[in-house]
Amino acid sequence: MRIAVICLLLLMACSRDEEFTPVYNVPEDLQAIVDTFVYEASQRGISLSITNLIIQYSEAVGSVCGSCNSSALSENIQKVITINANTPCWTEPLELENLVFHELGHCVLGRVHNDARLPNGEPKSMMVESNVSLYSPCIYQVDDKPCNNTFKRDYYLDELFNENTPVPPWGE
Repeated sequence: MRIAVICLLLLMACSRDEEFTPVYNVPEDLQAIVDTFVYEASQRGISLSITNLIIQYSEAVGSVCGSCNSSALSENIQKVITINANTPCWTEPLELENLVFHELGHCVLGRVHNDARLPNGEPKSMMVESNVSLYSPCIYQVDDKPCNNTFKRDYYLDELFNENTPVPPWGE
């Protein structure tokens, strides 16, 4: 009888789930972008407190600009964003912001890729699979005038936090 009780206690002890302790570790140069993400969410009525996030630079992500290990909203998964250390995916700060916001969309908001298009053919969502230049200043000129897409930023942020955002006038 004692042996059966001891075995039962050992089995119960072994089957306990280990308590998950989230880690927050974001490089200093990317912390301002995470802070802006939280601020932009609050401007759209969404209160976020990000305590489960690691952002790291790595050469091991292949040819993609960045990745998130999970778009599941589980609280028991350490969220890890990896930014490609070798691929120059951004030439200016708004492209880097777009990349980090996209990955936070996966890790924090649980969003998956969305390759839908607006009526004018432009991406409907920041969650498009491969575009970090949605709202950044362009590196080319049209008719000797600098190209500038920064006016699109508000729409893409609205859509990031609310998938039912209406089509903007410039997207018709």
